[in-house]
Amino acid sequence: MKKLLILFAIAIMAFSCTTVESGHKGVEVSWGGKTNLEIVHPEGMNSGISWLWNDMVEYDVREKTLVQTFEFNDKNNMVTKVELSLDYNLDPAKVNRIHTEITDVELKILKTLKSAGKEVVPQYSAVELNITKRTEAEEKLSTIISEELPEFYVEFARIQMTDVDIPAAVAKLATETAVQLGKNELASKKEAEQVALAKAKVAEANGAADAKVAEARGEYDAAVYQAKTREKLSTTRMLELQRVENERIMMEGYSKHGKSIYGENNIFGSNAASVIKGLNFGGN
Repeated sequence: MKKLLILFAIAIMAFSCTTVESGHKGVEVSWGGKTNLEIVHPEGMNSGISWLWNDMVEYDVREKTLVQTFEFNDKNNMVTKVELSLDYNLDPAKVNRIHTEITDVELKILKTLKSAGKEVVPQYSAVELNITKRTEAEEKLSTIISEELPEFYVEFARIQMTDVDIPAAVAKLATETAVQLGKNELASKKEAEQVALAKAKVAEANGAADAKVAEARGEYDAAVYQAKTREKLSTTRMLELQRVENERIMMEGYSKHGKSIYGENNIFGSNAASVIKGLNFGGN
């Protein structure tokens, strides 16, 4: 009989204990459904005769991350997709309150996240949230969420804007602008090429024109020179010079050969006496 009692006691001990997994907290719920609000059970084994009729409900109190994408209107009233990433954990000391008072804690967190985003995002443009004001916006979100989460026994860790899309209208305008700038740049290059080509053709034409002008000027100068030369040769002075030159040549011929176009042995020819006679040497 004694052995039977010992075995019975061992059986009771075996079935009157429960465990809580690592990273969790336990909420004791009685057989009638009442939650024990006086104690939160730690991780590990919990023993007691009450576990024969009570239940242990576990809550994960490790840090979690909730990532959600929302659509908000920015300050330019442009629909903007914003991805928010919230790090949080259930208050380890209040999980029994959560069990008693809240049916869906994650839904409350989600609603709080959306509400905060709806309040903060419209204060900025999508471009600002992407480039210059994201940190400032995250600080405002942190202030709002850190104040609201404890109302349903949740501890706030951090909030980040992990992605902010450029509104479709802005993206379309940016694309169109980029395309137009590309076209303008291409047009400018083509225009520059055309201008350079035109200048080259003008320079070529000017060079050809200059060559023709030089050629014409040379021909003109040559014609003027020839005309002046003819004019000089046709004047009385040129004829006189030519006569003197002819006589010089005749004198040279007489001196060398003793012959003259005017006759033998004299420069004046056969009528030399008449020539001499006609000369006046100072007599009557």
